[in-house]
Amino acid sequence: MVTQEEVPTQPGKVRVTFSLPASIWADSVALAGDFNDWDAAPMPLRRDESGWSITLLLEQNRAYAYWYLVDQERVSDWNADGYVIGSDGARRSVVIPRSASRRGGVEGHRPSTNP
Repeated sequence: MVTQEEVPTQPGKVRVTFSLPASIWADSVALAGDFNDWDAAPMPLRRDESGWSITLLLEQNRAYAYWYLVDQERVSDWNADGYVIGSDGARRSVVIPRSASRRGGVEGHRPSTNP
């Protein structure tokens, strides 16, 4: 699940929280995507009583492709804004950070399909 919150002190930025429920049994959950150049050492999510989560500050109105790594296995986000298929045929989730007043799609922005 992805939630978004505007950051009044940083125009053009949106605080995006990526989360998975506590019912996900795993030793590790991490996030990889356009925002970290699909780094081989992805961003770990923290676990607490409500589940797994990580919060990033992202540019608004730009599409970011991503996936979760649950015990090193790629997992799509079933609540993503959309999906793209990468050059390797793998499905990637897409999030588009938006201001609270923005509705609809974002033209001219396509997420990377790498790696």
